[in-house]
Amino acid sequence: MKKLELIREEKLFRLIPGRTKKSRLEASGVARLDDSTALVVFDSLNQIARIDVSLKPSRQNRLWPAPSLGAGFEDIAADDRLGATFGLVESVEDFDGALRGFVAEYDRNGRLKHCSRLPVKFEKANKGFEGLAHVRHHGREYLYALREANYRSSGGRGGRIDVYVRSGKGAWQESRTITLPDEARFKDYSALAYRDGQVAIVSQESARLWVGRLHKGTHTVIPGSSAVYRFPSRKYRNVEGIDWLSEDTLIAVSDRKKKAQPARCAATDQSIHVFRIPKS
Repeated sequence: MKKLELIREEKLFRLIPGRTKKSRLEASGVARLDDSTALVVFDSLNQIARIDVSLKPSRQNRLWPAPSLGAGFEDIAADDRLGATFGLVESVEDFDGALRGFVAEYDRNGRLKHCSRLPVKFEKANKGFEGLAHVRHHGREYLYALREANYRSSGGRGGRIDVYVRSGKGAWQESRTITLPDEARFKDYSALAYRDGQVAIVSQESARLWVGRLHKGTHTVIPGSSAVYRFPSRKYRNVEGIDWLSEDTLIAVSDRKKKAQPARCAATDQSIHVFRIPKS
């Protein structure tokens, strides 16, 4: 199994004004906004960070408030055409008492436009959606929402992507489901990224990245297109968010180190990273 190549990385507190080494910056998702900017969300903050992808201190780096129905976000996606951003709320109790995921949508100026439900119901609050990607296809808008499937085996949990299409009234309607192949059966699922037919999924517990291609007409995984990669070292055990910067380059963020994890994991926690996929 090939290793991802680390290009650069930095602790988030060094990049966000007003933060220190003691700040809790439990990153949970990242999205490429444009060629120079990434957006980062946190699972315990209703704020979005704007970070220069050079991962150097910059005047553009900042936090802005992001009101929504939940406390923090599980992931974030961006529409580079209109500059809109979408914050994923893993699951909250709806008016009928059911647990559902919600998506908070913000305009290019960071103003909340609306918060929309995703129709599927969940049994547990911490078993909702884990990743989000925004896709345009044949003039229509889609959201890809990553979650665990309702089965598991000795090889790990099954994964699936629920596909939602934007209706004429702006709501997100169920369209189809993408079942992930056996190569992407991990211990858990923490993030999703999509770019030009290429999808990437990361597992925090398995510390693996799966990459495959989707058929643009059927939204199914193309047989034989999959590959799995491991991270550069065993320090990367908390990767919670990913997005594509280019065809072979990914930006990622890491959550806070867990108490039971080895001390080495502290070197890369609460950080932002850029990785390259090795050539075949």
